Amino acid sequence: MRILEVLCLLVKQFLFQTGIGLFGMIRKKHILNNGQSIALQLRRSAKKNIIMRPVAADEISVNIPPFLSERKLDEWLSENEHFVLDLLQGADNGQAAGRPESVWYRGMRHELLEHDAAFVALQQGVLRLPRGDWAAQKKHLSRYLRVHAAEMLLPRLMYHAAQTGLQPVAVNLSDAKTFWGVCRMRTGIRLNWRLIGAPDFVADYVCIHELCHLRHLNHSSDFWALVNRFTPYTLEAKNWLKRHGNELFVLG
Repeated sequence: MRILEVLCLLVKQFLFQTGIGLFGMIRKKHILNNGQSIALQLRRSAKKNIIMRPVAADEISVNIPPFLSERKLDEWLSENEHFVLDLLQGADNGQAAGRPESVWYRGMRHELLEHDAAFVALQQGVLRLPRGDWAAQKKHLSRYLRVHAAEMLLPRLMYHAAQTGLQPVAVNLSDAKTFWGVCRMRTGIRLNWRLIGAPDFVADYVCIHELCHLRHLNHSSDFWALVNRFTPYTLEAKNWLKRHGNELFVLG
């Protein structure tokens, strides 16, 4: 019986690995941590990253790398469930028409108010925006946060590179919708600019996580041991991102 179970598992994995390539797209049911059942449209792609887009309120299209296994896909979806929920919410409700009451900045919610100046200003826990419609204000605020992300996140990444002895060939920001950071041996590390909204210990964790990929291009036990060697906040940071990660995308 045990041999039969193993053979069935191998056949199932083979079909998952090859079926998408043979038939273009397959559908798969996925259960979120909150118990919600969603449909996945899976397609193989030559790209190295997982790319998602909403199809309906309970369905997303997922482009996955050529040799990603079903188990690894399920693990990735579980670890990045906040992205999935954010996509589903966007498909269900559309983009918010009005200005939010607050946004995250370095781990704290900052109220959004207007002032007469033509620039964004941070004053006593309040982000003051130029008067106007929300579309224009959102552009001002996004630009402001991106500038501060470059000024704070990238030096933080280089600090941890020096501390760990793991040096990327280059560092930059990204506008990704499905990951907080990405590490490539030839092109370096890119951090999602929206991390400027997270607490410093969360940004530190993402920096260290990506740096450790310079030594381990996987999520093996050796990789996690290396991450935990450089930060004691792995679990806390992952939990914070699960709870609040989707809120960092309020500006799109």
